[in-house]
Amino acid sequence: MNKDYYKAYEGRDTVILDNHARDTIAEDIQSFDSQLENHFAHVIMLCEQNIISEKDGAAILKALFRLKEMGPDKIPYRPGLTDLYSNVEAWLIDELGIDVGGRVHTGRSRNDMNSTIERSHVRDTILELCEAMTLLLRTLLVQAEAHKDTVIPAYTHHSQQAQPVTLGHFYTSCFQMFERDLRRILESYARVNLSTMGGAACATTSFPVNRERVAELLAFDGILENSMDACATVDFAYEPAAAMAIYACNIGRMVESLLLWNLNEVGISRLAIQYCSYSTIMPQKRNPVALETLRYTGEFTYGALNTMFTAMKAYPQGNGREPGFVVSLYYEIVQRMIDSTYLLEGIVRTLEVDKDRALQVTAEGFSTVTDLADAMVQHHGLSFSAAKKIVGRVVTMSHDEKLPISAVDSAVVARAAKEVLDLNLAMPEDEIRHALDPVENVRRRTIIGGPSPERVQEMIDKDYVLLEQLEADWQSKKAFLTAKRAELFAMAKRIAEEA
Repeated sequence: MNKDYYKAYEGRDTVILDNHARDTIAEDIQSFDSQLENHFAHVIMLCEQNIISEKDGAAILKALFRLKEMGPDKIPYRPGLTDLYSNVEAWLIDELGIDVGGRVHTGRSRNDMNSTIERSHVRDTILELCEAMTLLLRTLLVQAEAHKDTVIPAYTHHSQQAQPVTLGHFYTSCFQMFERDLRRILESYARVNLSTMGGAACATTSFPVNRERVAELLAFDGILENSMDACATVDFAYEPAAAMAIYACNIGRMVESLLLWNLNEVGISRLAIQYCSYSTIMPQKRNPVALETLRYTGEFTYGALNTMFTAMKAYPQGNGREPGFVVSLYYEIVQRMIDSTYLLEGIVRTLEVDKDRALQVTAEGFSTVTDLADAMVQHHGLSFSAAKKIVGRVVTMSHDEKLPISAVDSAVVARAAKEVLDLNLAMPEDEIRHALDPVENVRRRTIIGGPSPERVQEMIDKDYVLLEQLEADWQSKKAFLTAKRAELFAMAKRIAEEA
């Protein structure tokens, strides 16, 4: 084929590389502050180790402070330089000359530098998510206390009424589920918070760099020792992402309950208007779009996590293009989870609960009949299996004869007992009514962890203590990072001014 044939397709083969370069720089800008901290720490260490002179180090630090004031948007981007760092280095060389500006990269590779910068940014996002989750957990406890007497039906098997509980009991169940998620995410911080600086490309460097000193300056807890492992591993991204996927799954489980309650046919609660959309043709519609948004956040998270694992499953012990792609997926996951957490908190805080309707749905749904069987065991000497057979027949008869649960009386119970076990059973009417009362059902559940208001309050009190401990944990980590960053900048400024 002649050359003219290919002209129409010129550049199509390299567009993916151009797009990747654009995306890489955009992602680098998110972690610009972390990159600057890395430069400051590395230059300070080079000066302390006499690898570069204090005069050159001071000139570089002064230029970095100017860059900090400028921000990443003012850095000129050169064709062919496919990441933010390369353009920063080019800017430093333009500002200081290659003999001074070119010394910033001594004893360092993009591999160890990028990995450490990413770890620094990931630990920040973990703490940001922990802050959002703490707000959600606190709101759940506030609402649990407000609704510890609000009777609702518990559902099993995707919409089948099971037994009466309270909305407070439901909220504390969500608290304890999300508390484990918060703990899992926070525990990943320890393995994220390790520096890879000094690993260089994969085999360290012949310069006498001090890896521990850079880690200390950057507020890391230590280093990843083996340089090949340090520069190649991306588990610092997919470990917290995996914990976030579990959290997303648990959010989805809570959302399903809220969607069920929101059905007109159920009507226990509905979303505040700001979390709904309207129909362009059906005036009665109040669409729960916020809950739908939370559902597909989970679906995105599972897919992105699977892509992260797939990209790394056969990755060698060296660096390449895949880690940047994997970390970019982490950034998307964590931002979606932060946003979703604040969204769910607002939904819970403003949820419109119809207490009377909730009690009515519970009372009419035959969810109290387990206690009717329990009463037969406790007051009439039957085994539970025998009592269950009788009550099962009561339910079948009520369904077939279209009897509401309020019509279940001693005659109905006696007829059921006679039919299934040929047993004469005389239960007093007040005993039946007491057994079938949903409010009394809840009050009788005084076992640890049960839905009685006293037990729910007990859980709320314990959970507040637990929440305070978790909040103190991430806040202390955040405060430490803030203090170390201020210390780093102060040290850099002192060197820059004294040289």
